[in-house]
Amino acid sequence: MVGVADFFNDITNFLSGDAGVILTLLFFTAVIIIYSIFVFYFYRFLARKNIIELNLHQYNTHSKPGFAKMIAALLYFLEYIILLPIVTFFWFVILAIILLVLAEGISLETVLFISAALVASVRATSYVNEDLAKDLAKMIPFTLLAIAITKPGFFDVSLLFTRILEISTLFSNILNYLGFIIIFELIMRMLDFTNNLFGERISE
Repeated sequence: MVGVADFFNDITNFLSGDAGVILTLLFFTAVIIIYSIFVFYFYRFLARKNIIELNLHQYNTHSKPGFAKMIAALLYFLEYIILLPIVTFFWFVILAIILLVLAEGISLETVLFISAALVASVRATSYVNEDLAKDLAKMIPFTLLAIAITKPGFFDVSLLFTRILEISTLFSNILNYLGFIIIFELIMRMLDFTNNLFGERISE
């Protein structure tokens, strides 16, 4: 036991010197890099209108194009019902975790509210203009990062790990917000699909 105590004392003394400053700098550099990579893939993926592509024009040469389109549309919706909740859950949870870690002093309910609003807003604007959705998806996360790194306690490793330990509390209230995002996306998708379907019939 004495040896273990001495070991941790040596680590504490080591981190309090110049080497500790370098290690802390390396740690937070890695945190910012990982965060930036996440935001990059987050906005590029989530801001796409068609996360799953459907090209009904390819069935026009089929012997029964109407039936083929109907089957394709059915499979398309099944893919969205199965895959969309998984994809949405992943991005929503990761964004909520990042907000919880970066946005000190914000309640858990507010973190979930902001995350759900951002994901839903990005998905909604992707139906209007994908460039607009991309700007929205990267603007808020990078703004939060800029605000966080200017706070005095951001570069306190112990404080950062304390916020990380609070991540488990997210999952107790997450289902309502997740359900909202999924229903919101499915409604927009059905409206867009209906619009495209009627548009094709008019053009034919």
